[in-house]
Amino acid sequence: MVLSVKDLLRDLVKIPSVNPAFQHDEAAIYGESRITDFLENFFENLGLPTWRQLVHPDRENLFAVFRGQNPPSAAGSILWEVHQDTVGVQGMKIDPFAASEAEGRVWGRGACDVKGGMAAMLAAFSRLRAENAAPRQTTVLALTINEESGFSGVKSLARLWGDEAEAQAEGENVRGDLSLDEIRDLRPLRAIVAEPTMLDVVVSHKGCVRWRCHTHGKAAHTSRPEQGRNAISTMVRVVESLQRYQSEVLDQCEPDPRCGGPTVCVSTIQGGSGVNTVPDHAVIDIDYRVSPGDDPDVAREQLIAYVTAANSDESAFIEHEPPSNHCVGLRGQTNSEWAQHIATTVDGVDAAAPTQRSQLIGVPFGTDAWVLDALGIPTVVFGPGSIEQAHTDDEWIDIDQLERATEVFYRLAIDG
Repeated sequence: MVLSVKDLLRDLVKIPSVNPAFQHDEAAIYGESRITDFLENFFENLGLPTWRQLVHPDRENLFAVFRGQNPPSAAGSILWEVHQDTVGVQGMKIDPFAASEAEGRVWGRGACDVKGGMAAMLAAFSRLRAENAAPRQTTVLALTINEESGFSGVKSLARLWGDEAEAQAEGENVRGDLSLDEIRDLRPLRAIVAEPTMLDVVVSHKGCVRWRCHTHGKAAHTSRPEQGRNAISTMVRVVESLQRYQSEVLDQCEPDPRCGGPTVCVSTIQGGSGVNTVPDHAVIDIDYRVSPGDDPDVAREQLIAYVTAANSDESAFIEHEPPSNHCVGLRGQTNSEWAQHIATTVDGVDAAAPTQRSQLIGVPFGTDAWVLDALGIPTVVFGPGSIEQAHTDDEWIDIDQLERATEVFYRLAIDG
């Protein structure tokens, strides 16, 4: 029986898989383990071989294999990759896990980012199995953890196809139907990373580096503020320096033709312990997006040097933590042929009722794709839904997009 992509998505949204990085209470909604178990059962019911890969305690990647006519060791495989985790649910205006259907949409946390893409991939596998299809190439579906806070899931996956020593070490964390040698034979010829792209094909995206900056002061009673050192006041000057860096340095850079120019953003700020105490500590989170091909670590050091110079009188009270998250951009140097094949497939699906043609594009956000690109695997980003709905307080995805994406994935599997 071919499973409905809409019903699959609703099942997925009902299972919370909030990344633990967003944990703020004791609710049982954090971590990916519940959805990993659901997915493993799904593949077992299809009779497909699977394996699990421990990445963090109680957090595992899951893989399923749909065998093609050509042996993987002779011809390689096609990789479909999608992450299991979502962002948090604080401030949502709808029930994040009700998976309601209205207005031709499915609503809930992860519906767009990225359980919609996941459901389309699963529905395509279901149809292939129901039709007893025999694709030319083997397809590996990798469902990874922790995309939203560190990319550690896809990095662990990549080590299985890295050098022999890395693979042997990572093999200790793998259990399932396939041996490490069989997994190694499945090294992909090319890959698709699912993200909401409106069925356009992303060939390049920005890199990113994130870290925390602290300012330190001296506490005192607010009736005698001159006896203290105000950490918030220092932080204000740091934030102003970052704003000047954007206008004086980053806005002057030649923008990437597809992704635009680099940006820096202060995304959180905290400080102080009470209204009657001069604050002795403040902290911000900094999100720095760099152009494809730029080194995020070099870019970060240049920015820190600018902030230090701009605040030389107070530099001793400013501290930068090491990066908490880091990714290079997707460069788009080897994936154009693969991208065009996918775009042509989308246009073929839409031939009976044409919509806007699928475009090869760049985007400012980061994805798991850069890790696979670094292995030399031609990799693109593709999926249903719009990034404009990702992470929103009323997240949703159009059912029409889901159904079209499922047909695209099915045809890509058949064609290899």
